[in-house]
Amino acid sequence: MENIHVRKMTSSDIAFAIRLTDTMHWDLTQRDFRFTMALEAEGSFVALDGSKKVGMTTTVQLGKIGWIGNVIVDTAHRSKGLGALLVRYAIDYLLKKGVSAIGLYSYVNTVPFYEKLGFEPDCSFVRLAGQVPEAHVDIKSIRMMTDDDLGAVLDLDTQCMGWNRERLLKRIFRSSRDLCYAAWEGNVLLGFIMADWYKQEVGPCVCRPTHAEEAVNLLNAVLSKLVGVEVRVGVLETWRSIVDALREMTFKEEFKVVRMFWGDRLKDTSCLLAMESLERG
Repeated sequence: MENIHVRKMTSSDIAFAIRLTDTMHWDLTQRDFRFTMALEAEGSFVALDGSKKVGMTTTVQLGKIGWIGNVIVDTAHRSKGLGALLVRYAIDYLLKKGVSAIGLYSYVNTVPFYEKLGFEPDCSFVRLAGQVPEAHVDIKSIRMMTDDDLGAVLDLDTQCMGWNRERLLKRIFRSSRDLCYAAWEGNVLLGFIMADWYKQEVGPCVCRPTHAEEAVNLLNAVLSKLVGVEVRVGVLETWRSIVDALREMTFKEEFKVVRMFWGDRLKDTSCLLAMESLERG
C-alpha cells in the first residue's frame, strides 16, 4: 500500500463519492454530502491509490461524541486494508477534536470488521420503509415544534443521548420545521420527532421510556404529513410499540444495523427511538 494515502474531501470529490456509494445503493446525493460537510468542514476523507480515488468516509463531532459514516472502498481495492485505514484515519481526526467516544452504525455482516478495530456492539436498529397510509394523531399532547420549544428539545436530547447534538438538530429544524413535533405534559417535554422533506426520512425521535403511547403519537404526527409518500425510518429494535405500529402500516424491513462505540461506554437511557441517519447517528 505504498502508493495509498488519505486526504480531506472537498466539494470536487462529491461526484466521486456519489458514484462510489451508488454501487451499494445507498441513495446519497450531493445535498447529503454537503449537509455533512457543512456540519464538519474538515471531517470527510478520500483514500487514493496514487492519483486514483478508491475510497471515502465521513465524520462529524457532536460534543464529546464523534460519528463515522459512509465507510466504503471501490470493489477493485477491497480486502487490502483500505477500509481499516480510513476508519483509523477517522478515529485519529475525531480524537484530535477531543471526543471521548466514537460511534457508527454497522451492517450485521461488517460487525466483525469493526470489532477488530476496537468497536463494541451497543444496540440494534431495524430500518423500515413504506408508503404512509392515513395516520391517526392524538393531538392532546402533540404539537408542531416551535422556536420556543428548541431549548427544552435540546436539553432532553442531551439528557437522553449523553452528548450534544445541538448543531445537527438546529440544522434539521431550520430546513424541515413543518415536520418537527413535540409532545408535552404540562410543562414537561415527553419527547420529540423530526423528519427530512428532502430525504423523506423520519428521525431523530427521542421520547422518555415511560411514555410509549406518546412515542407512537409522535410518529403518527409526522407521518400524517407524509401520506402517500414512500418514507424510511431506522427504529431501535427493542421499542416494540414503534416497530409494531410501522408494521401495521405495512412498512417492510430493509435491513438491520448495529450501533457500535469505540472508547467510553455510554449509559443507555432507553430514550432513543429513531436514528437521525446512518451517517450522523
